[in-house]
Formats: sequence, C-alpha cells, structure tokens
Amino acid sequence: MVQRNKTVSNLVLTALLTALTLLCTFLLKIPVGPDCYIHLGDAVIFISVMILPRRYACFAGPVGAGLADLLVGFAFWVPWTFFIKLFVVLVYGFFIDRAKSAKEKAALSGSEKTAKRIFGIPKIEFIGFLIACVIGVLGYFGAEWILFGQWVPAAICIPLNCIQMGVAVVISVLVSNALARTGYRKDMLYIR
Repeated sequence: MVQRNKTVSNLVLTALLTALTLLCTFLLKIPVGPDCYIHLGDAVIFISVMILPRRYACFAGPVGAGLADLLVGFAFWVPWTFFIKLFVVLVYGFFIDRAKSAKEKAALSGSEKTAKRIFGIPKIEFIGFLIACVIGVLGYFGAEWILFGQWVPAAICIPLNCIQMGVAVVISVLVSNALARTGYRKDMLYIR
C-alpha cells in the first residue's frame, strides 16, 4: 500500500512539475531575438531532478519544455528541446547521485568532514550544474546551426542561453534550499 501511495504521489508530482515547466517556459519568458527567449523553465527542470526519481524527472522536464515550444509556435524545436532537456536531466541527475552517495558515505563513516563547496553548493553538484548548462547551451547552438545552416545566428544566442542557465541554477538552488526547510524535506530525494 505504501509503495502504491508513493507511485501515485510521484505521478501527481510529475504532472505538476511538467505543467510548471510548461508554464515557466511559456508564460515567464523574455523575448531577446527572433528565435531566442529567456525563461524560467530550466529552474523547474533542475528542481525536478532534486525532487523526483530519475525516470519521472526524465519525463517532467523534457515534456514540459517541449510542450512549451509547441504552444509558442516552434513545433520544429520540440524534438530538439526534448532530447537536449533529457540529456540535461540525465547529466545533472548523475552528478546529484554522486553528491548524494558521497554525503551518505560521510554520514555512515561518522566523518565530520563536509564536501568542498563552491558558492555554497557541494563541488560535485556544482560540476553537474556546469556540465548540464554547457550541454543545454551547446545543444541549442548545434540544433540551431543544423536547422538553419548558419553558425553565426546560432552563436548570437549563446550568451543569452548562458544567462538563462545561470539564472536557472541560482533559482533552483534557492527554491530547493527553501523546500528543504519545510515539511516536504522528508520527501526530497536530494538535500544539500
């Protein structure tokens, strides 16, 4: 019964985070060029990885972002967005798993030593954020280059995508830290 309740809870939370990714990508966007806009959907994707089991996060982020592209009128971006966001989730999730494992090993050994931190984030998680952001930025650069056949227009969006991903990291860290201070803490899969 407990497992069934957890599955239902994960499905409901996945639907909620999929919708939240869609809304934060679709509604909370700032157009900055003909095919570029900055949005907050990536922050929700990072939060999904910290909250949901991986298979559910692999649905929530890519599907929510892909649906946003569809609603905005960029249907040709949907498959690109889906796979780019899927790789972002998988890579960041890999590093989250490593950070969680290191924290558990330290707790089991009774070690008082805490993981090295960069800007208050465990080093391994920070590296995960960095690599996931690079995948997101270079993924969209490559997709635009392939779709439109020119690298110069694609390169124009690189700084804007870097800003978007940086803001997503900051927001996801702040929100996840706030969630860890609530009653929801016991249900989170990763806590710094």
